[in-house]
Amino acid sequence: MTMPPTSLDTFALLAPEIALVVAALVAFLGAAFLGLRSGWLVALAGIAVALALAGGQPTGGSVVASGGVRVDGFSTFVRWTVLGLGGLLTLVQAGDLFTAAVSRGPGLRRGGTCEEAGTFLLLLAGLSLVGVAGDLVLLFVGLELVSIPTYILLALKRTDARGQEASLKYFFLSLVASAFFLYSAVCLYGLGGSTELAAIGARLRSTEPNVAGMATVLLPAALGMAIVGAAFRLAAVPMHFYAPDVYEGTSPGNAAVLSTLPKLAGLVVLARVLGLAIAPDAVAAPAGPAAQFHLGLFWQLAAVLAAVTMTVGNVMALMQQNLRRLLACSSIAHAGYLLVGVAVAAAAAATQATRPLGDAGGIETRWVFELGGMTAAVFYLVTYALATIGIFGALAYLGHRWPEWTTASGPRPPREEITTVADLDGLSGTNPVAAFAIALFLLSLAGIPPLPGFWGKLTLAAAALEVDWNDPVALGSRRWWFVGLAVVLVLNAAIAAGYYLRIIAAMYFRTTKRGVQADGGLAAGIAMLACTALVLIATLQPQGLFRAASRAGASLSGTQPQAAATAAMRHESLPR
Repeated sequence: MTMPPTSLDTFALLAPEIALVVAALVAFLGAAFLGLRSGWLVALAGIAVALALAGGQPTGGSVVASGGVRVDGFSTFVRWTVLGLGGLLTLVQAGDLFTAAVSRGPGLRRGGTCEEAGTFLLLLAGLSLVGVAGDLVLLFVGLELVSIPTYILLALKRTDARGQEASLKYFFLSLVASAFFLYSAVCLYGLGGSTELAAIGARLRSTEPNVAGMATVLLPAALGMAIVGAAFRLAAVPMHFYAPDVYEGTSPGNAAVLSTLPKLAGLVVLARVLGLAIAPDAVAAPAGPAAQFHLGLFWQLAAVLAAVTMTVGNVMALMQQNLRRLLACSSIAHAGYLLVGVAVAAAAAATQATRPLGDAGGIETRWVFELGGMTAAVFYLVTYALATIGIFGALAYLGHRWPEWTTASGPRPPREEITTVADLDGLSGTNPVAAFAIALFLLSLAGIPPLPGFWGKLTLAAAALEVDWNDPVALGSRRWWFVGLAVVLVLNAAIAAGYYLRIIAAMYFRTTKRGVQADGGLAAGIAMLACTALVLIATLQPQGLFRAASRAGASLSGTQPQAAATAAMRHESLPR
């Protein structure tokens, strides 16, 4: 592990995030002093520069710099995911031509506002900081740089009562989630005596008797509050109830942001908290009793939340007719699927922690943790994000329903957004490209083979079934937990197919009543087509994404990138 001592190295490692902040300042100051109005073009340029700078970052091993910055395989994957999804979301936002709170005059706005674009860039910078955070302080700052711009975006986009209500709901619940995470950070600091994650982890894994005593008291509170803080960003139980109201009250572009980027932040938090109990070399440095207690409690909480969250989300979605509320409930269910991967990773790490010194634990344990646990979670998150951004991009592009005039000479009625499933009736006849794209995204979310969502669900279920499968001691306890979790996942996937297919049936098997105008911006249509192309590429060649996710998951277990690549090639026949 390299430890650059100078601040200049830290700035070099944070070059992509600095580029995003500079682009945000250009958008803000350009609008204030130069009359700049092409905010989303500035955002795209800033993301392009950040991608170029990210390409020059270290790719091997783990690099730790001053200020709590840590660049490893997992943070690199998170950074590229943030920038890639950020580019797609920028297109959706640019084509989401609704009147913003900062716009003057009635009607649609053209080209977006610089205030929105600059705020969105700060959100991306904060999320990328969460990925590279190796310190509790930097992790908390990054999370706040995700939350604060998010509810500012919610307030800027909509001027009506529902839009402002959505912003306030997210604002107050974000404060609660931040408080929970901050209290968790205080407990972890008390346990480790430092804010550095590496120092806390080393303390947690030690075999000192006093550490085990402290862990019994502090770990349940720290772990519980950290999971609650992450659950808000994932939209998981018990912090899920805001999602339907906020999604309904905001615009399609903001709903796309809410359903993807905060979930990535929540997954990173869970991964880093899980990584505290995992030694860089699990064979040479077995975990102490405190770390074993941490891992055992972690996988139990994650498994229970996964089962409850996916079930609650899917049952709620079955009762929805409003499209955005339905997709919000679907987002809750997908948070449950992601938690399956987190629970599997924690359980596999717990298995490693109890192995005798010098026992590698067998290829099954290595497969579960490096390929089937966190790897399955990040792989599934990317496939889910592509399909979700594509759906909201399509809704932004379709825009409004055709108006109905009461009399031929009467005034033009107010514009009505696409709000319900019935508004998409007969879309295949009036806009076949959009109908095909939406159907493709919905089928992927439902897990229909051979689409990427199917491979994501398959890796999650297979990983759950592999936990302790060859360990007769665990046969009566942990193994059956995960067999049951895999069954719950499959049943929920079947439930979800019901409401996804209902939307497809409306587009292809019902007649058009009023139709849609397709008056959204061209940028949203481009985002829809780009997501369609990426989903098709991932359908035909999922191995590239799977290998990248494998390297990211392996870095959390301290394995070398070459070992992870070898293991990935050994099991690359899974996602075909």
